[in-house]
Amino acid sequence: LANIKNFNLKKPNFKIIFFLIGCITFSNGYSQIDSLRNIWEDEKISDSIRFEAIKKYYITHTYAEPDSVLVLIDYHYSLAKEKNSIREIANALNEKSYAFFIKGDTKKSMESLLESIKFIKQLDAPLKLATIYSNIGNIYGEEKKYQEAVRYFNSSLEIFRKQNQKTGEARMLNNLGIIYNDIDAYDLAINYLNNSLELYNKLNKEKTTGLTYYHIGKVYYNKAEYSLAIEYIEKALVLLIAENNDSMAANCYFLLSKVYKKLNQLEKAYDFIEKSLAIDYKIKNTAKIINARTLKASIIYESNPDEATKQAEEILKLVQPEALNHLKADLYNLLYKCYKAKRDYTLALSMYEQYGIYSDSVQIEKNNIVIIREAIQNEYDRKLYENNLESEKEKAALKVLQLKRTFAIVIISTLFIFCFVFYFKSKIKKNQLKRDLLLDEIEKLKNNANKGLIADYSKFELNREKIERAINRKLNETDWKVLNLLLEDPVITNKEIAEKVFMSVDGIGSSLRRMYEYFNIIESKNKKISLLLEGIKISNNSSSTA
Repeated sequence: LANIKNFNLKKPNFKIIFFLIGCITFSNGYSQIDSLRNIWEDEKISDSIRFEAIKKYYITHTYAEPDSVLVLIDYHYSLAKEKNSIREIANALNEKSYAFFIKGDTKKSMESLLESIKFIKQLDAPLKLATIYSNIGNIYGEEKKYQEAVRYFNSSLEIFRKQNQKTGEARMLNNLGIIYNDIDAYDLAINYLNNSLELYNKLNKEKTTGLTYYHIGKVYYNKAEYSLAIEYIEKALVLLIAENNDSMAANCYFLLSKVYKKLNQLEKAYDFIEKSLAIDYKIKNTAKIINARTLKASIIYESNPDEATKQAEEILKLVQPEALNHLKADLYNLLYKCYKAKRDYTLALSMYEQYGIYSDSVQIEKNNIVIIREAIQNEYDRKLYENNLESEKEKAALKVLQLKRTFAIVIISTLFIFCFVFYFKSKIKKNQLKRDLLLDEIEKLKNNANKGLIADYSKFELNREKIERAINRKLNETDWKVLNLLLEDPVITNKEIAEKVFMSVDGIGSSLRRMYEYFNIIESKNKKISLLLEGIKISNNSSSTA
């Protein structure tokens, strides 16, 4: 690698192609902007359509051109106040917070959110409040106030779940995964991020998973699993570019550069950091510019320490006192190595002293992160325990409810069976009583046949002639035999009759059914007794006629 700083000049043809594509995109982009501007500035169009046009502009430009968005937000805010729309005032302030956050100004971003909350609370809009809480969590995460970030993300997650808003739930799972990665709780981070990814896929929102893929890649980078890191970051990059999310695309390029530097593939590392820087300059995020330029200079250092020294000195001029400690530590460490390579030991020692100061601060931050991680882990474990306890209580309550239902079913079933048995016993008893009465009547009729007393009622005989005349038809021999067997034993079974007349049980049943019809027997129970009783009555009736 002769001189890596000239690497990006080796492919001028590609630059021309990208320039031409950029011109076409730029032209199309401005055409769309003009179209949207014509809508939101047209006072004849309904307010809802005008606000919708502003929203569409935000979607495609907030992450790519926060400065131009801030200009529109002022117009949006004024229009919302003019129309006395509290909802749109809150929307404008929320979008303002996004824009400042992308530019790296977390202070102004938080100010906008806190002002927005005042208006949100005037509305019955829990989902908007959940979104505000999420954004506050993002700011606290950026400021390394991780406990506060987790608290706000969990509050937001709770609202989204209560409202059954699955997209918001997926976003909060993603945000919690980011925080757990930042505090080196990698297993928890992967768990939350994968849950987020799974939920997005269930909702058929695969196109919005770029952010999740990026952070999964970041976790794998932190775990030194570089192949997996590259795989996920490349997936993220495709989706984020399609969303026009330049800010996160720059993060992807930056992380890929770090991965390839770790793998000692410096040309690729240099190429990706250049792409990241191009976007950072466009967005004007000073912290990201310093971070990316420091990484670029450290890549150049491997082949050209003099050029790296020159660039590191230029970066140092950009560093403000409020810059993050890790940015200062990385830069002073690079300068220390550069001056040491040039044998300028005085400056090297000076840079090392500065590096030591900020390195100590970074170490203190890392130690604090360990404490914070334990606190968050304890809070997570406590909440998990409470959720499990609540779940156990719900299970116990459900079990008691099921036992009560089972007990009620058993009681009702027992009562039903008791009533059923009682009913049938009563019915059987009633039928038994009726049968006994019929049998008594038969005995009386036998004893009083032909208007005289018969000493031996067993000698009573049925009068076939009278019976045939009464029913106006002739009885066949089988029917007559059956009738006489009933006379001998009124409660005889069909099987016993069949055995005595040498016929089948079905044949006896057929014979009885015929006679029930002949004698007009409609009694449902004790039909054979009723049939015999009718035969005896007819036989005792001296004046019986057809």
